Amino acid sequence: MPPMTGPLAFVRSRIAVKLTLTLVGFVALSMVAAGVYLNHALEAFAVDALEARLVTAARLLHDDARALLLRTASPAAVRAFTVRAAEPTGARVTLIALDGLVLGDSEVPAAELPRLENHRDRPEVRAALAGGVGRDLRTSASVGAPLLYAAVPVRDGARTVGVLRLALPLSVVTSSYAELHRVMLAGGLLALAVAAGIGIFVAGRVTRPIVEMQEIARRMSEGESSARAPVRSVDELGALGRALNVMMARLREKIDDAQEERAKATAILDGMVEGVIAVDGHEGIVLMNERARAMFGVGPGRGEGKPLPEVIRSAELHELFRATRAGGQEAPLRRELRLGHPVARMLEINAVPLRLGAGDSGAVMVLHDVTALRRLERVRTEFVANVSHELRTPLTAIQGYLETLLGGALEERANARRFLEIAFRHTERLGRLLNDLTDLSNIELGKVSLRRGPVRLSDVLGSVLDIVRPKAEAGRVGLIADVEPPDLGVHADHDRLAQILINLLDNAVKYTPEGGWVTVRARPLDGPPDVKGVEVRVRDTGVGIPRADLPRITERFYRVDKARSRDLGGTGLGLAIVRHLVLAHGGELTIDSVEGEGTTVRFTLPAAGAGADQLPLPMEPPGE
Repeated sequence: MPPMTGPLAFVRSRIAVKLTLTLVGFVALSMVAAGVYLNHALEAFAVDALEARLVTAARLLHDDARALLLRTASPAAVRAFTVRAAEPTGARVTLIALDGLVLGDSEVPAAELPRLENHRDRPEVRAALAGGVGRDLRTSASVGAPLLYAAVPVRDGARTVGVLRLALPLSVVTSSYAELHRVMLAGGLLALAVAAGIGIFVAGRVTRPIVEMQEIARRMSEGESSARAPVRSVDELGALGRALNVMMARLREKIDDAQEERAKATAILDGMVEGVIAVDGHEGIVLMNERARAMFGVGPGRGEGKPLPEVIRSAELHELFRATRAGGQEAPLRRELRLGHPVARMLEINAVPLRLGAGDSGAVMVLHDVTALRRLERVRTEFVANVSHELRTPLTAIQGYLETLLGGALEERANARRFLEIAFRHTERLGRLLNDLTDLSNIELGKVSLRRGPVRLSDVLGSVLDIVRPKAEAGRVGLIADVEPPDLGVHADHDRLAQILINLLDNAVKYTPEGGWVTVRARPLDGPPDVKGVEVRVRDTGVGIPRADLPRITERFYRVDKARSRDLGGTGLGLAIVRHLVLAHGGELTIDSVEGEGTTVRFTLPAAGAGADQLPLPMEPPGE
């Protein structure tokens, strides 16, 4: 249930307010009950007094009314009688026949008497016709005001000849009660004020020691070990104070022991390389060391005391926790978990049950980050497999052709020469592969020393085009070079820049069909004056690269079309070498491609004169 706020919360949180309001409420209820009773008694008294007044006046008018009824006076005479009778009393006078017809009324003109309804069924008229005195308090339908009606029978001897009814508003006698009501209200307010004062005084005397105890308890809960409750009496409050003081002393000892043990455990756990998470039976985190927080990107205040699914969103980890609890075995459960957030990790988790007492069982999970180990294993496995495959293919071909030659084909001059040429091409391929492997290994190990200086880009590009042009002409692929301005220079290693361009142009020509074009453009980068750079683009109109393969295209030995790449003499290491050399120059490499339309490779280099004293960026570790 949500906590209450506002006045109600204030009342419920203060004993003194409760006591005061209780006393004031009791007095108020008593005053209201007394006022209701007195008001009811006064109203009854007023009705009785007014009735007596009306009955007395009616008896005084009895004889005149009987005379009118016996001689059957005209309506005008009856009207004059009722008006005359009403003047001294101020009452409404009505003369009613035995059949209930109104013969005259001091408030109703004679001409309108026929419109009045028959009064025979009126309560007071029925009582008068029965020989008694009738009374009724109601709102008059004729004059539209609340009236007290009193009716007496008009007798001629023992015979009733009609009914004389008089009516007066009840306010005639109750108007004088207004002053009495004001006096009663003032007395009630005064009584409430006195009650409130008494309540505040008594509540303060009673609750002051309790408030002091509360403040002492609060200070104790905040760890103020010197706080002591005052003991001024031998009553229950004094006993409570002494008990609080003894409890605080013992609690301080326990807290000191627990803090010392917790400090030791925290220091040990935070010093561990492994992550440790302890979870109770309700999936609440009991403990989480710094390494575990770092693994899952959890801040210092977002671990202990919160539900495991709220802090760590991993279905596999939750499943392991439940399996550990359900199994109940002492031997640890071991799983490997792939974590995607906050960074990609591979974790090896050992989980054992955690006995918390009272039948509650949780789990302790120890997490080992094996990401680097698994990556190195994968890189080693892939590298060995790729190198073995790349070496096996040309060696198998060379072995096959040599066996054919040794088997007698050597005597066939035409076939023997063709077989030797094929074997020679495969040895060239093996040489290129070994050279590329050596270059890539030296680059990744940081053994390559870049001799950087001002290099005229058009000169390097011209020499590279001379090397690539024969292959392009053989495949009927056009080459376009566009350097603007013509004297555009970069700060780079001349030979390594040539190696970058040779690899990129060779790939572009290799995968561009006949009639296609390969374009090389170089332009200064737009940017702040203090940050100068050059962007080089190599664009072809070749087969392109599928979108799914673009993220891995610079990995070692990665090929989109493996069979075609080998037929064209590729080693699968060219783009990996390009990537590392560009990064070593402090540049960036991006590849955009649309399958069937072509590929654009962009890389940046520092401009000549910009960053001449900069050191090359660190190489990325293998397998990244």
